[in-house]
Amino acid sequence: MVDTDTKALAQPGVAEWRFHPIINARAHEEVVDQLTFAIRAGAFRPGERLPGVAELASALNVSKPTIGDALRVLQDGGVVKTRRGAQGGVEVVSDNVPITVMRLAGGNRNVALSTLVEARRPIETELALLAGERGTEADFNTMEMAIAAHRRLQRDGHYAFQEWLHYDHLFHYAMGRAARSETLAYYQHQIMEQLAMLLAQYYEREEDREWVIDTHTETLECIMSRDSDRIRAAMRRHLRNLEELAETGGLERRTD
Repeated sequence: MVDTDTKALAQPGVAEWRFHPIINARAHEEVVDQLTFAIRAGAFRPGERLPGVAELASALNVSKPTIGDALRVLQDGGVVKTRRGAQGGVEVVSDNVPITVMRLAGGNRNVALSTLVEARRPIETELALLAGERGTEADFNTMEMAIAAHRRLQRDGHYAFQEWLHYDHLFHYAMGRAARSETLAYYQHQIMEQLAMLLAQYYEREEDREWVIDTHTETLECIMSRDSDRIRAAMRRHLRNLEELAETGGLERRTD
């Protein structure tokens, strides 16, 4: 992810976003991955249009049919839709990316849980510290909105697991955006998707959701305090749950 090898695309009202040329055989899967990252990171929000097919093909160094294949995956997943006519284009309709799409975008990497949680700590801790330095009120409002949505879902008690996971990820992606570090945020994106695929059953059936709400609330409060010591302490608590389960082998047994 080197800036000199990227092409920046922008549209009115949307911050500049850099896509990265693709050079391997899994081209359309890589396109899906970069587009889902851009959407989940907030560069293209529901109701906004993606750059045109020709622009994406040029920026990503792939053919137009490859872009078309990737867009069909996202359309089948309910993430985008195509509008016809002079005002048409590909519109983002949801930033709630199904696990089926994550699985395609992530490929068959077969990364061990212990490796993922080990990598997650330095990346997310640094993102939280940078969010404390660089985050804006808008960033913090998005994180608070994710927490409020979790509280509402928990109170109502009737919701699909994908909806809960969406707001869990929204909190983390908003933190990544607040850090203003695209490279770290992309590493976070890869880890979050791999964890979602590996631990779907655990997240759906066993995760303590009150703990998630409390931990996210504490993390946001500490980030907003902009106190680095408080942020580090909050992230130690935030990340420790999965680390302990990975250390004991409990999650591996649950996901066999």
